[in-house]
Amino acid sequence: MKDSERHQTTSSGLKGNRSRYDLETPPPAEHISYRPDMVGRQYGWVKIISPEKRWNKAMNRCYVLTRCQGCGSIQWQNLANLKSGKSKGCQQCSQPRQVPLWLYKRLSAAKQRCENPKSPQYPQYGARGIRFLFHSVTEAGLYLMRLYGTPQRELEVDRINTKGNYEPGNLRFVTKQENQANRRNTILSEFQQEYWPYTESVVKRKLAAGMSRTEIIHAAQQAVQEKRKCWRIISARLDFMTYEMPEDIIVLPYRGNSSTTADTADQREL
Repeated sequence: MKDSERHQTTSSGLKGNRSRYDLETPPPAEHISYRPDMVGRQYGWVKIISPEKRWNKAMNRCYVLTRCQGCGSIQWQNLANLKSGKSKGCQQCSQPRQVPLWLYKRLSAAKQRCENPKSPQYPQYGARGIRFLFHSVTEAGLYLMRLYGTPQRELEVDRINTKGNYEPGNLRFVTKQENQANRRNTILSEFQQEYWPYTESVVKRKLAAGMSRTEIIHAAQQAVQEKRKCWRIISARLDFMTYEMPEDIIVLPYRGNSSTTADTADQREL
């Protein structure tokens, strides 16, 4: 019980019962036994988190303490109903999908970036210590919808503090433009091909490696002289490029990545 008491308790009703049983108001029991082997078993939406079994002989029921994998609520459940499939454990999460599929997919991608080392974006998220602190993707979606209502599909999920986690208090919905402006590696306020010898992705990668615009142009000229891969395309861009760029376009190198990585990757995206 001590381990389970560390978690936040949310009162939630049991299907078919009028009473609500949580950590502070457990179900009445005439006999208590302990089964450590059942901890971790999942039935429907809930997972057993305590070895304690509370027997109520008068109602002929046995209750176990569970946590919903959708919303994170902790509650006592009728074990027989869970095993038989009569109850999915959490009325709220067992209802038809409440989180739009597009939002669910975006939050799932965020969770992958933080927890899956095989994700291409893991080095910029999980490896930097950014964590997905919701119990599940569904809980994160329900939290955002309770806070902001049903969002428009055009909006994106954004971390208010870009160094912070995916957690309550640090998420909001913003437009794509606002989201890009809030990225930690936002280094170019506006991209127009006529001012650059490389594509936008390559330019931003080189800026992120700490190169200035002058250095990028020089690197392009050197690539042409040495006839590196795609040198003809680079040469054509240099010939037609406008060298004087408007002052209202902000170019800010972000020093945090290696220039070697940038030079290798831009061969794929010229």
